Order: sequence, then C-alpha cells, then structure tokens
Amino acid sequence: MKKSILVLLIAALALGGTAIVSCKKKVNDPAYPQLVGNWKGKTSQNIPIEVDVANNGGDLYVTYVNLKYSAGPGDTASIIRYSSSGLYQMAGTSFYIFLDGTAPNVSTIAGVYHLDTLKLVGNFVGYSGNPPVATSGTYTATKQ
Repeated sequence: MKKSILVLLIAALALGGTAIVSCKKKVNDPAYPQLVGNWKGKTSQNIPIEVDVANNGGDLYVTYVNLKYSAGPGDTASIIRYSSSGLYQMAGTSFYIFLDGTAPNVSTIAGVYHLDTLKLVGNFVGYSGNPPVATSGTYTATKQ
C-alpha cells in the first residue's frame, strides 16, 4: 500500500513538473543578440548620438534614436524618436530610418553594426531652418 502511494506521488510530481515547464513562454533569440542594448557615440560634428536596439519576438528593431546636429554656429537641431514596438526592423546588421520631414526634405539616419569591433557606424542627413537646409554627417557609437 505504501509503495503504491509513493509511486502515485512520484508520478503526480513528475506530471506537475512537466506541465509547469511546458507553460513557460519561449523568447526567440535574434540572429545577432549582441546588438541588443543602448549605443552611444559622437557625430562628425562632435555632438552626442544615441540608438537603442531591442529584441521583439526574435527580430531586432531600432526602438530609439536621439540625433542632434548643427546647421551652423549657434544652431542645433534635435530629432528624438521612440517606439517600443520598433521604429525600424533591422535588415541583418543594418538599418535606414526616415526620421522627420516631407519629401524632398526628409531627415534620415542609417547605420551598420560591425560585429568584429562591436561598433555602430553610419551617416545622417538632417534638415532645419526655413527654407530647409540640409546638414549631413557621419557617426560612430559603441554599446554601453
């Protein structure tokens, strides 16, 4: 009798443990998990830039961009964009985002993550003023 109760108890625990394990939500890993996080750096104008990358269901998305640039002395423009679901789904290790404005004066930012050095390098075009004046530059960022 004691033996059958012990067998039933072990079986119940085994089934319960299986049910708990099978109920866990699986998080899909992205192709490049080392890119997830906050990246900060400087533009070619020596102005800070920040880009965040998140894993959304196994896909990498740029979720935050803080781009500042100067169109001239004493003039600093700023574009800040955020979306928890993603501003742009990355294509491999690169992205290209339309940030602000209407054609043909659209501010953009592009970037490529270098896996060997863990650096983000890219370029941007920003418009400011009336009439709009284009400012272009490059940037380099590292993971924080």
